[in-house]
Amino acid sequence: MKTFFAAVFLTTLAIPAIAQDKSAADIRAEAKEAFGAALPEIENYPDSMLPGAWAWMNDVEDGKGALDAKTMQLIGLAVAAQIPCQYCTHYHHKAALAAGASEQEIAEAAAIAGYVRNWSAVLYGTGADLEDYKTMVDGLFSSQ
Repeated sequence: MKTFFAAVFLTTLAIPAIAQDKSAADIRAEAKEAFGAALPEIENYPDSMLPGAWAWMNDVEDGKGALDAKTMQLIGLAVAAQIPCQYCTHYHHKAALAAGASEQEIAEAAAIAGYVRNWSAVLYGTGADLEDYKTMVDGLFSSQ
């Protein structure tokens, strides 16, 4: 019964208008025109899921969110460097530069990603108590 309801729910989700009535071939052509190249991530995506992925990509990349494009690309670079993904790191490095980031900002984004990963490894590796840690951090920022 759960499977039936899940299927009914999923089939009623509205895909954003940007990709609703487009075939996978139409979306691939639109992506190629928009970016000036055939993007492997779009070319290799399953046809049945491509409308949603293209709508998502457009929504994320449109620069209309709470974060400006440069900040978004620096976050993307920091995450990509920690995954690590050579494809994503290269893309977000170039996209950050195009969005106005300096090489120093890119270096800082990568460095902070490594910094966070370092302390995460220490906390996880030593078995620090999560609830005690949260209480301590909440206390550090309670006056702000």
